[in-house]
Amino acid sequence: MDHYRTLQVTRDAEPEVVERAFKALSRKYHPDLNGVGDREQSTRRMQAINEAYAVLRDPARRRAYDLTLAPDRGGAWEQFLERGLVGLFLDSVRSRR
Repeated sequence: MDHYRTLQVTRDAEPEVVERAFKALSRKYHPDLNGVGDREQSTRRMQAINEAYAVLRDPARRRAYDLTLAPDRGGAWEQFLERGLVGLFLDSVRSRR
């Protein structure tokens, strides 16, 4: 589960943005406030929102969580995973011509 996606914020979101997103989603999905719909589904959604907020509001936990995520596309590691060592070698040879 991606905590940033759960709270609908970007990876570089400031703590205030994370908090506002948490509060807005809590009002929208809290089982006691959301009388319409499936209570079990609302409860599960709220648990995911609470877990995401608990991680992203704490700077140390957020840093640790960020280390578990794949880096943004475009870096050397992603290129290696996509094209492999031979593909990167061929790209470098082509770029020298």
